[in-house]
Amino acid sequence: MAEIQKALCVTLFYERKEDWQVKIVQDEAESLLESLDFHAVYSMSFNIRAVDSATLFSSGQVEQISQSALYFNADFVYIDSALSARHQRNLEMRTGFPVLDRNELIIEIFASRASSREARLQVQLARLQFLLPRLRQSGVIYAQQRGGVRGAKGEGEKQTELSRRRILEEISKLRKAIEAVRRQRDTQRKKRLSSDTVSFALVGYTNCGKSTILGKLTGSRTSEEDKLFATLDPLERVLRLKSGMKVILSDTVGFVSNLPHFLIDAFSSTLEEARLADALIIVLDASAEDLGGKWETTVTVLNELRAMDKPVILAVNKTDLGIREDFALATVLAEHPDAVMLSARTGEGLDELRNRIEETASALMGTQTVTLDVSDSAEIEECYRSGRLVSADYNEKTVTLVMRKK
Repeated sequence: MAEIQKALCVTLFYERKEDWQVKIVQDEAESLLESLDFHAVYSMSFNIRAVDSATLFSSGQVEQISQSALYFNADFVYIDSALSARHQRNLEMRTGFPVLDRNELIIEIFASRASSREARLQVQLARLQFLLPRLRQSGVIYAQQRGGVRGAKGEGEKQTELSRRRILEEISKLRKAIEAVRRQRDTQRKKRLSSDTVSFALVGYTNCGKSTILGKLTGSRTSEEDKLFATLDPLERVLRLKSGMKVILSDTVGFVSNLPHFLIDAFSSTLEEARLADALIIVLDASAEDLGGKWETTVTVLNELRAMDKPVILAVNKTDLGIREDFALATVLAEHPDAVMLSARTGEGLDELRNRIEETASALMGTQTVTLDVSDSAEIEECYRSGRLVSADYNEKTVTLVMRKK
Protein backbone atom coordinates (compact mmCIF):
# COMPACT_ATOMS: atom_id res chain seq x y z
CA MET A 1 0.00 0.00 0.00
CA ALA A 2 1.43 3.35 -1.08
CA GLU A 3 2.30 5.75 1.72
CA ILE A 4 -0.09 8.72 1.93
CA GLN A 5 1.73 11.88 0.98
CA LYS A 6 1.42 14.93 3.19
CA ALA A 7 0.67 18.36 1.77
CA LEU A 8 0.97 21.85 3.15
CA CYS A 9 -2.23 23.44 1.81
CA VAL A 10 -1.93 27.13 0.92
CA THR A 11 -4.92 29.24 -0.10
CA LEU A 12 -4.62 32.86 -1.16
CA PHE A 13 -6.89 35.86 -1.58
CA TYR A 14 -6.50 39.20 -3.31
CA GLU A 15 -8.94 40.94 -0.97
CA ARG A 16 -9.75 40.46 2.69
CA LYS A 17 -12.26 37.71 3.45
CA GLU A 18 -14.28 36.77 6.51
CA ASP A 19 -13.10 33.74 8.46
CA TRP A 20 -16.05 31.63 7.27
CA GLN A 21 -15.25 32.48 3.64
CA VAL A 22 -11.62 31.44 4.14
CA LYS A 23 -12.73 28.16 5.72
CA ILE A 24 -15.00 27.30 2.77
CA VAL A 25 -12.12 27.76 0.33
CA GLN A 26 -9.76 25.77 2.55
CA ASP A 27 -12.28 22.93 2.91
CA GLU A 28 -12.64 22.64 -0.87
CA ALA A 29 -8.85 22.73 -1.32
CA GLU A 30 -8.47 19.93 1.21
CA SER A 31 -11.23 17.95 -0.54
CA LEU A 32 -9.36 18.27 -3.84
CA LEU A 33 -6.24 16.88 -2.16
CA GLU A 34 -8.19 14.04 -0.56
CA SER A 35 -9.50 13.09 -4.01
CA LEU A 36 -5.98 11.86 -4.77
CA ASP A 37 -5.49 10.41 -1.28
CA PHE A 38 -3.20 13.26 -0.28
CA HIS A 39 -3.44 14.47 3.32
CA ALA A 40 -3.36 18.16 4.21
CA VAL A 41 -1.22 18.25 7.34
CA TYR A 42 -1.79 21.99 7.73
CA SER A 43 -3.70 24.74 5.95
CA MET A 44 -2.64 28.36 5.82
CA SER A 45 -4.00 31.41 3.99
CA PHE A 46 -2.44 34.63 2.76
CA ASN A 47 -3.72 37.94 1.49
CA ILE A 48 -1.79 39.02 -1.61
CA ARG A 49 -1.53 42.80 -1.46
CA ALA A 50 0.98 43.11 -4.29
CA VAL A 51 1.94 40.29 -6.64
CA ASP A 52 5.63 39.47 -6.52
CA SER A 53 6.84 38.97 -10.09
CA ALA A 54 9.13 36.11 -9.08
CA THR A 55 7.06 34.03 -6.67
CA LEU A 56 3.57 35.63 -6.47
CA PHE A 57 3.96 35.72 -2.66
CA SER A 58 6.04 38.22 -0.68
CA SER A 59 9.44 37.08 0.57
CA GLY A 60 8.07 36.88 4.12
CA GLN A 61 5.16 34.71 3.00
CA VAL A 62 7.49 32.40 1.07
CA GLU A 63 9.58 32.01 4.23
CA GLN A 64 6.44 31.14 6.24
CA ILE A 65 5.48 28.53 3.64
CA SER A 66 8.94 27.00 3.70
CA GLN A 67 9.15 26.90 7.51
CA SER A 68 5.63 25.47 7.85
CA ALA A 69 6.35 22.74 5.33
CA LEU A 70 9.46 21.82 7.30
CA TYR A 71 7.71 21.97 10.68
CA PHE A 72 4.79 19.77 9.60
CA ASN A 73 7.08 17.40 7.68
CA ALA A 74 5.14 17.94 4.43
CA ASP A 75 6.11 16.08 1.28
CA PHE A 76 5.04 18.93 -0.97
CA VAL A 77 3.30 22.31 -1.01
CA TYR A 78 -0.10 22.71 -2.62
CA ILE A 79 -1.05 26.20 -3.82
CA ASP A 80 -4.80 26.45 -4.39
CA SER A 81 -4.45 28.76 -7.37
CA ALA A 82 -3.14 28.63 -10.92
CA LEU A 83 0.57 29.42 -10.98
CA SER A 84 2.64 30.57 -13.90
CA ALA A 85 5.58 28.35 -14.82
CA ARG A 86 7.92 31.01 -13.44
CA HIS A 87 6.11 31.31 -10.12
CA GLN A 88 6.00 27.55 -9.69
CA ARG A 89 9.68 27.10 -10.50
CA ASN A 90 10.82 29.91 -8.20
CA LEU A 91 8.61 28.74 -5.32
CA GLU A 92 10.14 25.27 -5.57
CA MET A 93 13.64 26.71 -5.56
CA ARG A 94 13.02 29.06 -2.61
CA THR A 95 10.99 26.71 -0.41
CA GLY A 96 12.96 23.58 -1.21
CA PHE A 97 9.74 21.62 -1.73
CA PRO A 98 7.87 20.38 -4.81
CA VAL A 99 4.96 22.71 -5.54
CA LEU A 100 1.63 21.57 -6.97
CA ASP A 101 -0.86 24.19 -8.16
CA ARG A 102 -4.65 23.93 -8.57
CA ASN A 103 -4.55 23.28 -12.32
CA GLU A 104 -2.07 20.42 -12.05
CA LEU A 105 -3.98 18.85 -9.15
CA ILE A 106 -7.28 18.94 -11.06
CA ILE A 107 -5.59 17.39 -14.11
CA GLU A 108 -4.36 14.52 -11.94
CA ILE A 109 -7.80 14.07 -10.37
CA PHE A 110 -9.27 13.87 -13.88
CA ALA A 111 -6.56 11.37 -14.81
CA SER A 112 -7.48 9.15 -11.87
CA ARG A 113 -11.16 9.17 -12.96
CA ALA A 114 -10.70 8.76 -16.74
CA SER A 115 -12.05 5.42 -17.93
CA SER A 116 -12.96 5.79 -21.61
CA ARG A 117 -10.46 6.21 -24.43
CA GLU A 118 -11.69 9.74 -25.07
CA ALA A 119 -11.31 10.78 -21.43
CA ARG A 120 -7.77 9.35 -21.31
CA LEU A 121 -6.87 11.20 -24.51
CA GLN A 122 -8.28 14.41 -23.06
CA VAL A 123 -6.24 14.01 -19.87
CA GLN A 124 -3.07 13.46 -21.89
CA LEU A 125 -3.82 16.58 -23.91
CA ALA A 126 -4.48 18.64 -20.77
CA ARG A 127 -1.20 17.42 -19.24
CA LEU A 128 0.83 18.40 -22.27
CA GLN A 129 -0.86 21.79 -22.49
CA PHE A 130 0.03 22.33 -18.84
CA LEU A 131 3.63 21.17 -19.30
CA LEU A 132 4.36 23.10 -22.50
CA PRO A 133 4.97 26.53 -20.87
CA ARG A 134 7.08 24.77 -18.23
CA LEU A 135 9.81 23.87 -20.71
CA ARG A 136 13.18 25.42 -20.14
CA GLN A 137 14.59 27.26 -23.13
CA SER A 138 16.97 24.35 -23.52
CA GLY A 139 14.01 22.08 -24.19
CA VAL A 140 14.22 20.14 -20.91
CA ILE A 141 10.97 20.07 -18.97
CA TYR A 142 11.28 21.50 -15.49
CA ALA A 143 8.91 18.85 -14.10
CA GLN A 144 11.67 16.34 -14.81
CA GLN A 145 13.64 17.77 -11.90
CA ARG A 146 10.80 18.09 -9.43
CA GLY A 147 9.87 14.63 -8.21
CA GLY A 148 8.42 14.18 -4.75
CA VAL A 149 4.73 14.32 -5.65
CA ARG A 150 3.11 11.00 -6.43
CA GLY A 151 0.57 11.47 -9.18
CA ALA A 152 2.07 14.67 -10.50
CA LYS A 153 3.74 12.78 -13.32
CA GLY A 154 1.96 9.48 -13.97
CA GLU A 155 1.40 8.89 -17.66
CA GLY A 156 2.89 12.29 -18.34
CA GLU A 157 6.32 11.25 -17.03
CA LYS A 158 7.33 9.88 -20.41
CA GLN A 159 6.69 13.36 -21.83
CA THR A 160 9.32 14.95 -19.60
CA GLU A 161 12.14 14.15 -22.03
CA LEU A 162 10.41 15.43 -25.09
CA SER A 163 11.48 18.64 -26.75
CA ARG A 164 9.03 21.49 -27.29
CA ARG A 165 8.65 20.45 -30.94
CA ARG A 166 7.95 16.84 -29.99
CA ILE A 167 5.33 17.96 -27.46
CA LEU A 168 3.64 20.17 -30.03
CA GLU A 169 3.57 17.21 -32.44
CA GLU A 170 2.06 15.02 -29.73
CA ILE A 171 -0.57 17.68 -28.95
CA SER A 172 -1.51 17.78 -32.62
CA LYS A 173 -1.87 13.98 -32.74
CA LEU A 174 -4.00 13.94 -29.60
CA ARG A 175 -6.31 16.65 -30.93
CA LYS A 176 -6.82 14.68 -34.15
CA ALA A 177 -7.53 11.48 -32.19
CA ILE A 178 -10.00 13.29 -29.94
CA GLU A 179 -11.69 14.87 -32.94
CA ALA A 180 -12.12 11.44 -34.54
CA VAL A 181 -13.76 10.12 -31.37
CA ARG A 182 -15.98 13.20 -31.20
CA ARG A 183 -17.11 12.80 -34.82
CA GLN A 184 -18.16 9.25 -34.06
CA ARG A 185 -20.02 10.38 -30.95
CA ASP A 186 -21.62 13.31 -32.79
CA THR A 187 -22.96 10.92 -35.42
CA GLN A 188 -24.58 8.88 -32.67
CA ARG A 189 -25.90 12.06 -31.05
CA LYS A 190 -27.44 13.31 -34.30
CA LYS A 191 -29.29 10.03 -34.70
CA ARG A 192 -30.58 10.45 -31.16
CA LEU A 193 -31.61 14.07 -31.65
CA SER A 194 -33.30 13.33 -34.98
CA SER A 195 -35.74 11.07 -33.13
CA ASP A 196 -38.76 12.39 -31.28
CA THR A 197 -37.06 11.88 -27.91
CA VAL A 198 -36.57 14.81 -25.53
CA SER A 199 -33.19 15.00 -23.79
CA PHE A 200 -32.38 16.36 -20.33
CA ALA A 201 -28.89 17.10 -19.00
CA LEU A 202 -28.18 16.78 -15.29
CA VAL A 203 -25.80 19.58 -14.33
CA GLY A 204 -24.45 21.08 -11.11
CA TYR A 205 -21.51 21.56 -8.80
CA THR A 206 -19.31 18.53 -8.36
CA ASN A 207 -20.50 15.93 -5.83
CA CYS A 208 -24.07 17.30 -5.65
CA GLY A 209 -25.61 13.89 -6.41
CA LYS A 210 -26.33 13.96 -10.16
CA SER A 211 -25.23 10.37 -10.78
CA THR A 212 -27.28 9.09 -7.86
CA ILE A 213 -30.38 10.86 -9.21
CA LEU A 214 -29.76 9.41 -12.66
CA GLY A 215 -29.42 5.90 -11.25
CA LYS A 216 -32.51 6.14 -9.04
CA LEU A 217 -34.71 7.61 -11.80
CA THR A 218 -33.73 5.08 -14.45
CA GLY A 219 -33.05 2.05 -12.27
CA SER A 220 -29.56 1.73 -13.74
CA ARG A 221 -26.20 1.28 -12.10
CA THR A 222 -24.09 4.41 -12.12
CA SER A 223 -21.00 5.60 -10.31
CA GLU A 224 -22.21 7.10 -7.04
CA GLU A 225 -18.88 7.65 -5.31
CA ASP A 226 -18.58 10.44 -2.79
CA LYS A 227 -15.76 11.97 -4.80
CA LEU A 228 -15.13 15.16 -6.71
CA PHE A 229 -15.36 14.65 -10.48
CA ALA A 230 -16.62 11.05 -10.20
CA THR A 231 -18.21 11.45 -13.66
CA LEU A 232 -16.05 12.49 -16.63
CA ASP A 233 -17.58 10.71 -19.60
CA PRO A 234 -21.00 11.48 -21.09
CA LEU A 235 -23.42 8.98 -19.56
CA GLU A 236 -26.89 8.56 -21.06
CA ARG A 237 -29.84 6.56 -19.76
CA VAL A 238 -33.43 6.21 -20.99
CA LEU A 239 -36.20 7.15 -18.56
CA ARG A 240 -39.66 5.75 -19.22
CA LEU A 241 -42.34 8.03 -17.79
CA LYS A 242 -45.81 7.17 -16.47
CA SER A 243 -47.46 8.05 -19.77
CA GLY A 244 -45.15 5.65 -21.59
CA MET A 245 -43.14 8.50 -23.10
CA LYS A 246 -39.37 7.97 -23.10
CA VAL A 247 -36.79 10.71 -22.48
CA ILE A 248 -33.00 10.64 -22.39
CA LEU A 249 -31.12 11.73 -19.26
CA SER A 250 -27.44 12.68 -19.57
CA ASP A 251 -25.02 12.95 -16.65
CA THR A 252 -22.23 15.53 -16.93
CA VAL A 253 -18.94 16.34 -15.23
CA GLY A 254 -19.45 18.37 -12.06
CA PHE A 255 -18.54 22.04 -12.07
CA VAL A 256 -16.02 23.57 -9.67
CA SER A 257 -14.94 27.13 -9.04
CA ASN A 258 -11.99 28.34 -11.11
CA LEU A 259 -12.03 25.28 -13.38
CA PRO A 260 -9.13 25.83 -15.81
CA HIS A 261 -10.35 26.86 -19.25
CA PHE A 262 -8.11 24.36 -21.01
CA LEU A 263 -9.86 21.62 -19.02
CA ILE A 264 -13.27 22.98 -20.01
CA ASP A 265 -12.09 22.72 -23.60
CA ALA A 266 -10.56 19.26 -23.13
CA PHE A 267 -13.70 17.85 -21.50
CA SER A 268 -16.18 19.62 -23.75
CA SER A 269 -17.62 16.22 -24.76
CA THR A 270 -19.43 15.86 -21.46
CA LEU A 271 -19.99 19.57 -20.90
CA GLU A 272 -21.57 20.06 -24.32
CA GLU A 273 -24.35 17.67 -23.32
CA ALA A 274 -25.68 20.63 -21.34
CA ARG A 275 -25.61 22.86 -24.42
CA LEU A 276 -27.21 20.33 -26.76
CA ALA A 277 -29.89 18.99 -24.41
CA ASP A 278 -33.49 20.12 -24.81
CA ALA A 279 -33.77 20.96 -21.11
CA LEU A 280 -31.61 21.14 -17.98
CA ILE A 281 -31.99 19.65 -14.54
CA ILE A 282 -29.78 21.78 -12.29
CA VAL A 283 -28.94 19.88 -9.10
CA LEU A 284 -28.09 21.85 -5.96
CA ASP A 285 -26.84 20.24 -2.73
CA ALA A 286 -29.09 21.54 0.07
CA SER A 287 -26.54 20.55 2.73
CA ALA A 288 -23.49 22.17 1.15
CA GLU A 289 -21.65 25.16 2.49
CA ASP A 290 -21.39 28.27 0.32
CA LEU A 291 -24.54 27.47 -1.65
CA GLY A 292 -24.43 30.92 -3.16
CA GLY A 293 -20.94 30.43 -4.53
CA LYS A 294 -21.74 26.98 -5.90
CA TRP A 295 -24.91 28.27 -7.56
CA GLU A 296 -23.00 31.22 -9.05
CA THR A 297 -20.29 28.89 -10.40
CA THR A 298 -22.92 26.60 -11.95
CA VAL A 299 -24.77 29.45 -13.65
CA THR A 300 -21.49 31.04 -14.83
CA VAL A 301 -20.29 27.80 -16.48
CA LEU A 302 -23.70 27.21 -18.09
CA ASN A 303 -23.71 30.75 -19.46
CA GLU A 304 -20.17 30.23 -20.83
CA LEU A 305 -21.46 27.09 -22.55
CA ARG A 306 -24.45 29.06 -23.89
CA ALA A 307 -26.72 26.47 -22.30
CA MET A 308 -29.21 28.58 -20.32
CA ASP A 309 -31.57 29.26 -23.24
CA LYS A 310 -33.85 26.31 -22.47
CA PRO A 311 -36.28 25.05 -19.82
CA VAL A 312 -34.70 24.51 -16.41
CA ILE A 313 -35.82 22.26 -13.57
CA LEU A 314 -34.10 23.04 -10.26
CA ALA A 315 -33.64 19.93 -8.11
CA VAL A 316 -32.51 20.64 -4.54
CA ASN A 317 -30.95 17.36 -3.45
CA LYS A 318 -29.74 15.83 -0.15
CA THR A 319 -32.61 17.29 1.88
CA ASP A 320 -32.29 14.27 4.18
CA LEU A 321 -29.04 15.82 5.47
CA GLY A 322 -30.88 18.98 6.42
CA ILE A 323 -31.53 22.21 4.58
CA ARG A 324 -29.31 25.09 5.58
CA GLU A 325 -30.97 28.33 6.62
CA ASP A 326 -29.02 30.08 3.94
CA PHE A 327 -29.85 33.47 2.44
CA ALA A 328 -28.38 32.40 -0.90
CA LEU A 329 -30.60 29.28 -1.00
CA ALA A 330 -33.64 31.36 -0.08
CA THR A 331 -32.80 33.72 -2.95
CA VAL A 332 -32.42 30.86 -5.44
CA LEU A 333 -35.70 29.29 -4.29
CA ALA A 334 -37.45 32.65 -4.64
CA GLU A 335 -36.26 32.76 -8.26
CA HIS A 336 -37.36 29.13 -8.75
CA PRO A 337 -40.54 28.71 -6.69
CA ASP A 338 -41.30 25.42 -8.45
CA ALA A 339 -37.99 23.82 -7.39
CA VAL A 340 -38.18 20.13 -6.53
CA MET A 341 -36.98 19.31 -3.01
CA LEU A 342 -35.67 15.75 -2.93
CA SER A 343 -33.33 13.17 -1.49
CA ALA A 344 -31.94 10.78 -4.07
CA ARG A 345 -30.67 8.59 -1.24
CA THR A 346 -34.08 8.05 0.39
CA GLY A 347 -36.18 8.49 -2.76
CA GLU A 348 -38.22 11.35 -1.33
CA GLY A 349 -39.23 13.81 -4.05
CA LEU A 350 -38.19 11.60 -7.00
CA ASP A 351 -41.82 11.09 -8.10
CA GLU A 352 -42.28 14.84 -8.17
CA LEU A 353 -39.14 15.19 -10.27
CA ARG A 354 -40.43 12.53 -12.70
CA ASN A 355 -43.69 14.49 -13.02
CA ARG A 356 -41.82 17.72 -13.73
CA ILE A 357 -39.71 15.95 -16.35
CA GLU A 358 -42.87 14.61 -17.98
CA GLU A 359 -44.55 18.04 -17.97
CA THR A 360 -41.46 19.65 -19.50
CA ALA A 361 -41.04 16.92 -22.14
CA SER A 362 -44.72 17.11 -23.11
CA ALA A 363 -44.51 20.89 -23.50
CA LEU A 364 -41.35 20.63 -25.60
CA MET A 365 -42.82 17.98 -27.86
CA GLY A 366 -46.21 19.66 -28.10
CA THR A 367 -48.03 16.53 -26.99
CA GLN A 368 -51.40 15.68 -25.57
CA THR A 369 -52.45 12.67 -23.54
CA VAL A 370 -55.49 10.59 -24.52
CA THR A 371 -56.92 7.80 -22.37
CA LEU A 372 -59.17 5.25 -24.11
CA ASP A 373 -60.92 2.06 -23.11
CA VAL A 374 -58.94 -0.94 -24.35
CA SER A 375 -62.12 -2.21 -26.04
CA ASP A 376 -62.23 0.86 -28.30
CA SER A 377 -60.02 -0.82 -30.90
CA ALA A 378 -61.12 1.34 -33.85
CA GLU A 379 -60.11 4.63 -32.20
CA ILE A 380 -56.90 3.14 -30.88
CA GLU A 381 -56.02 1.93 -34.39
CA GLU A 382 -56.74 5.39 -35.77
CA CYS A 383 -54.30 6.91 -33.29
CA TYR A 384 -51.61 4.46 -34.44
CA ARG A 385 -52.28 5.26 -38.11
CA SER A 386 -52.13 9.02 -37.53
CA GLY A 387 -48.35 9.00 -37.31
CA ARG A 388 -48.55 11.25 -34.22
CA LEU A 389 -48.27 8.53 -31.58
CA VAL A 390 -45.35 9.03 -29.18
CA SER A 391 -46.09 6.26 -26.68
CA ALA A 392 -48.80 3.90 -25.50
CA ASP A 393 -49.19 2.59 -21.96
CA TYR A 394 -51.68 -0.27 -21.54
CA ASN A 395 -53.25 -1.55 -18.35
CA GLU A 396 -56.11 -3.91 -17.68
CA LYS A 397 -58.96 -1.57 -18.67
CA THR A 398 -57.48 1.48 -20.39
CA VAL A 399 -54.68 2.62 -22.63
CA THR A 400 -52.96 5.98 -22.24
CA LEU A 401 -51.72 7.40 -25.55
CA VAL A 402 -49.31 10.32 -25.83
CA MET A 403 -49.91 12.08 -29.15
CA ARG A 404 -48.12 14.91 -30.87
CA LYS A 405 -50.50 17.80 -31.43
CA LYS A 406 -51.54 18.48 -35.01
